[in-house]
Order: sequence, then structure tokens, then C-alpha cells
Amino acid sequence: MKRTSCLLLCVALLTGFVGMAGAAGERRNVPPLTERVYKAIAEAQLLIDPESVPVEEGQERPDIEPNPTQAIQDLQKVLNRRGINSYEKAQVWSTLAFAYYTLDNMGMTIQSYENVLKETITEALELTALRALFQLYYAEENYRKSLEYIDKWQALKETPDPDVMYIEATVYYQLEDYGQALELILEVEQVALQQERTIKEPWWYMQVVLYNEMNRFAATIPVLEKLIKHYPKKQYWMLLGGMYSETEQPDKSLSAFHAAYAQGMFEKESEVVMLSQRLLNADVPYEAAKVLEKGFSDGLIEENEKNIKLLATAYTMAQEMSKAIDSWRDATKYAEDGQLFYRLAQALSREDRHAEAVKAFRDALKKGGLNDVADTQFWLGISLMQLERWDEATSAFRQAAKDKSMAKNARQYIQYIAGEKRRQEELKKMLETALAPVESSRGDD
Repeated sequence: MKRTSCLLLCVALLTGFVGMAGAAGERRNVPPLTERVYKAIAEAQLLIDPESVPVEEGQERPDIEPNPTQAIQDLQKVLNRRGINSYEKAQVWSTLAFAYYTLDNMGMTIQSYENVLKETITEALELTALRALFQLYYAEENYRKSLEYIDKWQALKETPDPDVMYIEATVYYQLEDYGQALELILEVEQVALQQERTIKEPWWYMQVVLYNEMNRFAATIPVLEKLIKHYPKKQYWMLLGGMYSETEQPDKSLSAFHAAYAQGMFEKESEVVMLSQRLLNADVPYEAAKVLEKGFSDGLIEENEKNIKLLATAYTMAQEMSKAIDSWRDATKYAEDGQLFYRLAQALSREDRHAEAVKAFRDALKKGGLNDVADTQFWLGISLMQLERWDEATSAFRQAAKDKSMAKNARQYIQYIAGEKRRQEELKKMLETALAPVESSRGDD
């Protein structure tokens, strides 16, 4: 409960009995507030919080140091006066509640408001005391007692108040009675619409929380959509993306996350990486790469093996091989094993850059820690073969053939190389034979 000033005491209450309408329309008769008690209360209020006392235009505010402890002592003396009536006691107790609250004495604040309710009071003062009590008990986590006073407040109030209904819903939430809390918070929205009041952000958000607690994810989505429309915030876009995922709507989930990103709401590495991974999974690798590139340039993403590898993967999937190669090469700077060198070599070989691929394959083997050494040797042999480095290629294929799963293919390439070498030797001999008469005739000349 926010700290507030005491009730402004109306001069009209100084004399006579004043009729007040009750909950059922009955007339309330309260005793008068005498000038003597009114003056004592006003002086106490000045001691409790000088800033809360209104000053007429042109007047200077009294230079008084706050002293709520002294105010309490003075008010206790007023309570002990002979002849003080019930309504005056209630006003003194209300002022005491303010003083105790100023001193953060919640126990005595509550007791003072409960003493207010024991006296003959106006409906307005009763409503004020009841509201203070259900808020104080809520703050003290005494939720059952808070509900008791909410019920009393609502019984007295003719028109439903969405703000109080919202507090009641949160009480049931704290008591883990999610069904009752949901029923109330849905009613809050209906009452507010009937009263043509703006739906407050916490009222919708409470629906989201409760639906989530009850695993009613589909019901959460339309509420989040309303929140995004009226109170656009990053957390609601993120929750909406998550709810779409929970309800197996991956395209809508990706759209929600991307909308948050497009609005500049992503400020964490994990968020940017998450979006890029989702784009990859949705077969939009080029956009994933662009998201990562911007993350690097904005300083949101750390340049490490994991992140650069993700960028290289995105460019590879997007068939942007030149950029993929650059990224794989950058990633090898952080490599702890040979896997990244292997991926670089694969990308180079796809672009027919076999001389560079050979070096990368050999760097991979040298670095070690490969998932499949035989596979690396096999592809090394392929690149060497493309360069017609037959003996080196044969050696690589022989290493690959040591793995049973690779043996058949490796031996076929070894046989092919052997045949190609023979073919080239024969071709060389044929050329030498064909050129021999020419050379001889040149000698005769």
C-alpha cells in the first residue's frame, strides 16, 4: 500500500449528526467531530507528515520536523480523554494508523485500522479502513485475512471495482487456487468493458500467468496478442513465440521472434543465436546468416568457435560458398580439434579449390579429435586425385581403406588411380613414339 496522507476532515462534521447511506441504503448516524478533537488530529497530522497538510495560497508551510512518535503519544492522550465519542475515536485511530505506517510498524497499523471498524463511522471511512486492511494483510502475506476484508469491502460497495477484483484474483493466485483466480480476472475484463474503462496491462498479464500455470497454452495466445497490440513489449513477443511453439505452430513462432528482432528488441547474444537457429531450422539460412552478421557487427555476439561455426553453417546451407569458406577459416582460429578444419576443407573442395582443401584436410588430421579419420583420409584422397597427385592420393585412400566401411570405395579409387597412371604412361609413350620420327628428321636436316 502506498503511503498516503490522512483523511481530510470536513468542517461540516464539526457539529450535529450527519446521515450517510449504507450498503443496503440505510441511513447512518454518526456523532459529531468536535473542534477540540479535530484540532488535535490536525496537529498530529502535521507532526506525522508536514508535507501532507494542505496550505492555502499565499501561506507558508510551517517549518516543522516530522515526529510521528510524538504524534502517537499525543493521539493516545486524546483517546484517553473523557467524553470522546465513537466517531472521534475512529478518526483518532485512523490518524494513528497513518503514524504507525510512517514508522513501518505494520502490526500496529493493522490494529489501528481494525479499531476504526469497531466504532460508529461513515461509510466512506469504513471503505477506507477496509481497503487499507486488505492491502496490509496482502503485503504481510496473510492472504486469508486479506480475502476476508476484500469480501467486506465488496459487500459495502454498490459498484464492482475492477482494481479490487484484480487484487482478489492475485490473492487466489498466491493461494494457488488458479481456477478461482482465473474466473475473477476474466470477470475483471468484462466489468471494465461494461464500465468503459481501459483494460490495464496487469489485468491481461494475470490471465497469461494463470493460463500458463494451468498449461492452457492455446488460451494464452489471444491474450498475448491483445497485450502486444495495446502494450507492445519484448516480453510479450517472446512469450507469444514460445506459446506458438508449445502449440506446434513453428511458422507463427518464428514470425513472432523475428518481429521482436525487427523492432530492435533483442539485446542478448542468446536471443540473436536462438533466432538464427530457428531460421536455419525453417530453411531460411541466408536470413540466419544476416542475423548473425549483424549480431557480430553490433557487438551482441562473441566471436568464438560456436558462433562462427553457426555462421559458416548458415552460409554453407545458403550456398554462399565464398562467405562460408571465409567463416570456416575464421572458426579454425578457435578450433580445439580438427573438425572445423575438416569442414573448411569440404567447403573448399566443393568450390574446386583442391590445393587449399588438401592443406585443410591435412591440418584436420594433424589437429586430431576427428569424428571419422577414415572419412577425412578418403576426401583428402579425392582432392589429391583432382590435382593428379596420384601417389599421395593412393596413400590417402590406403589409410581410408583401413576402415571396413570405407574399404570398398577406397580400393575402387586406388584401382582407378592405378589404371589412370597406366593410361597416362601409355599415352606418354605413344606421344614419344609419334614424335620420334619427327625428331630424327630434324637431326638429318
